[in-house]
Order: sequence, then structure tokens, then C-alpha cells
Amino acid sequence: MTAENVAGLVLAIVLGVLMVAALLFPERF
Repeated sequence: MTAENVAGLVLAIVLGVLMVAALLFPERF
């Protein structure tokens, strides 16, 4: 895997976690 692929994967994971957190804890956002 290239650095770009790793960066894209990390960004996708972070965005996914943020979306799930916003759905589970709407009062914090």
C-alpha cells in the first residue's frame, strides 16, 4: 500500500467514527 492509500484509509475511518459518534451522541455536537 502506498502512503496515499494509507492516508485515504485513515481519513475514511476517522470520518466514519465521527459520523457514528454524532449519531450516538447528538447532544455533544
